[in-house]
Amino acid sequence: MSIESLNCQCCGAPLKIGGSICECEYCSTVNFIGGEAGKYINQLNRANKLRQQCEFDRAYTIYDDILSENIPSVDILWSQALCEYGIEYIQDPISSRYHPTLHRFKDISFLNSRSFNEAVELADEKQKEQLKTAAEEIARIQEEYHNIASNEKPYDVFICYKETDDETKTQTKDSEIAKQLYDILTELGLKVFFARVTLQDKIGVNFEPYIFAALKSSTVMVVLGTKAEYFNAVWVRNEWTRFYKLKENDAQKLLLFACNNIEDLPPAFQRKQSQLLTQENAIPNLAYNIGKYMEKIAGENDNLVSATCPECKKIIHVDPDLKASICPQCKKPFIVAEAINKYSNKDRRIKCPFCGRSQEKNVYGCIFCHRKLPE
Repeated sequence: MSIESLNCQCCGAPLKIGGSICECEYCSTVNFIGGEAGKYINQLNRANKLRQQCEFDRAYTIYDDILSENIPSVDILWSQALCEYGIEYIQDPISSRYHPTLHRFKDISFLNSRSFNEAVELADEKQKEQLKTAAEEIARIQEEYHNIASNEKPYDVFICYKETDDETKTQTKDSEIAKQLYDILTELGLKVFFARVTLQDKIGVNFEPYIFAALKSSTVMVVLGTKAEYFNAVWVRNEWTRFYKLKENDAQKLLLFACNNIEDLPPAFQRKQSQLLTQENAIPNLAYNIGKYMEKIAGENDNLVSATCPECKKIIHVDPDLKASICPQCKKPFIVAEAINKYSNKDRRIKCPFCGRSQEKNVYGCIFCHRKLPE
């Protein structure tokens, strides 16, 4: 297959290659062309199609495979950056121009993305100019998203589920179960993110800033699924994998699965305890356990302080009166005073004046209450 059959990263149309950058004649989007693109054109087209379908993790894996077999190139690194931030290019019905939309809002600015900056380092002068223009547009949208998210109040629980069946186009049974769980949890006094209710007044706007704020602040996520394919549906998987990554840096975050059959769960979670929806009083029992966990966390936070494990660098919570402890993440022993000092490093940490919680400095605001931090 020749390099002329390389497809556009936005609309998927075939490109007519004429240099290191190529403007699509169908949608006018600028594409970046790597010097070795002809060697991996089938993989590249497959990955680009997956990314256009918002299958960002699957696309990223293919780009990673290409990089493992070839020298780094501008096109692959740029595509990886798009996957990291969940960038989908959507056509404006009026201007017909494709604009980026973020489905994976992150604290780190797109301009500081490792993949993006590595792409810039490898780019020629024409590519650098276009790369920076495209990245600045994404960063501007990212800042707009943050301004929205910063005004959202923190959540306790995030309910992750599939609202509409792809084949029947009707509301899923999962949606009904999620509503039942939502009602019980709100009666317990917990603030719950349940898309069908929480986002019902957000008609005509991008949901990502609100989802981002809820994922960051929620202590517990419940993933509901009455069918195996629902757990791997694009947007369901997008939510629970992002929460799982956030959990890696916060030992108090809890990820729960509820299913009809353990074998329906993603492989990594089939050996972990889950709530079977076929059991009697499954949802009331699940809600009760969530409530008890939230009470436990509230009690622990009254006595514990945040720290950073010197070994695995994860954020943990420790009793400041102890001399030594064992990290719940990596199971390695550490000196408590040393861990607290690492967490309180003034060069990279700041205490939010609104909620009082310490965190790494960033340009987007408090990761807990989402308000703007002082300079």
